[in-house]
Amino acid sequence: MSFQLKIRDLISDNYSGSAAILDKIIHSIQTYINRREIDHEYLRSNLDQVTGHFPDLAVLHHFMQQLYDLLDQAVASEWPTEKTVTKIGKFISEYNQVWHECIGQAAEKMERLVKFSNKRILLHSNSSSIHVLFEHLATHHIFPSVYQTMSGPVYEGKLQARALSDLGCKVHFINEAAIGRFIHEVDFAVMGADNVFTDGFTNKIGTYPIALVCREAGKPFYVICDSRKRSPVDFKSRINAIFEPEEPTGELWQNPPKAITPVNYYFEFTPKSLVTAYYFEDTWWDSAKEEK
Repeated sequence: MSFQLKIRDLISDNYSGSAAILDKIIHSIQTYINRREIDHEYLRSNLDQVTGHFPDLAVLHHFMQQLYDLLDQAVASEWPTEKTVTKIGKFISEYNQVWHECIGQAAEKMERLVKFSNKRILLHSNSSSIHVLFEHLATHHIFPSVYQTMSGPVYEGKLQARALSDLGCKVHFINEAAIGRFIHEVDFAVMGADNVFTDGFTNKIGTYPIALVCREAGKPFYVICDSRKRSPVDFKSRINAIFEPEEPTGELWQNPPKAITPVNYYFEFTPKSLVTAYYFEDTWWDSAKEEK
């Protein structure tokens, strides 16, 4: 498969979390630089398609900014292809090494501060951070009961439900629209995040209603992710600059009547006031207190 086709396939991925999306783009770049002369314009135009399609995936933009800085240096210094390939390969290797363990460290921090044994936990969507958290718990022989949402419109929650079931957790698979029916059966909710702003965070559609129901029911609502997703700005200033593109309407309704217009988006903002605590690899924030 050509690099361009890999990019198109990546853009159509509506099941994977942000870390998995980044892994796929890194593998695509490695395949490209190891097979041919580097066409900088071709490479950038394809990568721009990915960043434009996923404006809310902070880890992707964190990686791309550093890669683009390296590509700018390659062009300005007129590096030969061999040197450019070597530099990109070294950058990717060092980047992966630095960030590979970070979510595991966040999971370790959260496991020390939140009691998971014999708990019933509400989960939404499909997040690499959640996978790593439950893998960490499993190594300590902790297997919480899980209430996993379907996560419409593409139901990627099935992937997470299967992964956690394989780890040894008992999984209840539910429709997120029925969260009010199940909220009193769970002890707390844990979410991943795509971006953490000063006033809240963005995540998969359906997260905000879950947070509201948790507040109404008096259930803690936690967020876990790595520090690449922290932004120094508030959501309003960010959203005015970059908008999420509308997703395929056919996922909601194929061939609707002429007077009906399906509107489909994948991400939404949840205010910080609804978050009990954030857990990162380098710190944690209790929303009711000062940063720890």
